[in-house]
Amino acid sequence: MKINRIIPGLIIILIINSCATKQLTDEGNTAYKEGDFKSALNAWDQVIETHESRGKKAEAVVYYKAGLAAKKLEQINKAREYLETAEILEFSSPELYASLAEIYKTIDNLSKEINVLEDYHEKYPQGEKINAITVRLFETYVESENWKLAVEIWPEIKDQAQTNAELLAGYLVVNKNLENKKLCDELAEKILKLEPDNITALEWYAEKHYRKAENLYVKEMEAYKNNRTRSQYNKLLKEWDKIWPDFRKARDYFLKLYRLDPKPEYAKFLGNIYTRLDKEKKAAYYYKKAKQSD
Repeated sequence: MKINRIIPGLIIILIINSCATKQLTDEGNTAYKEGDFKSALNAWDQVIETHESRGKKAEAVVYYKAGLAAKKLEQINKAREYLETAEILEFSSPELYASLAEIYKTIDNLSKEINVLEDYHEKYPQGEKINAITVRLFETYVESENWKLAVEIWPEIKDQAQTNAELLAGYLVVNKNLENKKLCDELAEKILKLEPDNITALEWYAEKHYRKAENLYVKEMEAYKNNRTRSQYNKLLKEWDKIWPDFRKARDYFLKLYRLDPKPEYAKFLGNIYTRLDKEKKAAYYYKKAKQSD
């Protein structure tokens, strides 16, 4: 008899709780639409707390909406927790992945950011934010040194990148690491037309001319040391005509780089170049600058 009395009471309590939860959910929806994200989050917090206090989870959509509201209020940790829970509960939407990507970028979690960007890119190729997502995915591949994946996704952003020095510079970094030298020359030229002070492009040309001159210099000096004949000396003199122009070009690029950003590595390069050009005072000046910056 007691059990029969308890059961109806429990049913009534469950119905009341269910109605209260639905009311809070609706209040959250209304508040969110009106831009009152604080009230919306407060309502959905209560819905989630009610379910979790009973050892259960609220509906995935509630975590999703609560996560969006928390993000609007810049409550990053709560937004991440709720949106990740929505994903675990198999809620899927382009905005879920886009929001998580922004959060992971904010907290500097590159691997997780890549994962959700890839999810968006794969599941929502026609999504409203697909262009921005694809660009950011390319950038994360460059940051994480996934050169092959960066090359694979490049055709999707190639057209819009033609007027974007930053994206072209990213692709230059990729091809520099893949040793595609001819393509790097083409990219560097495009970049400097768009942005004459672009560090990545300037570094490419500076290092290219330096390595070319330095390698030839070392090769010809070694050859002369091993065979000190008149014919070998004449050959050395002829090679100077190829070596000095590249050292001068490298010098000009590194001088510009040093003016833009006086890094010790640039000063060291300049010291090496002026040593080769027999400008000992200038070489000493830049070697000193390199040591002072260490």
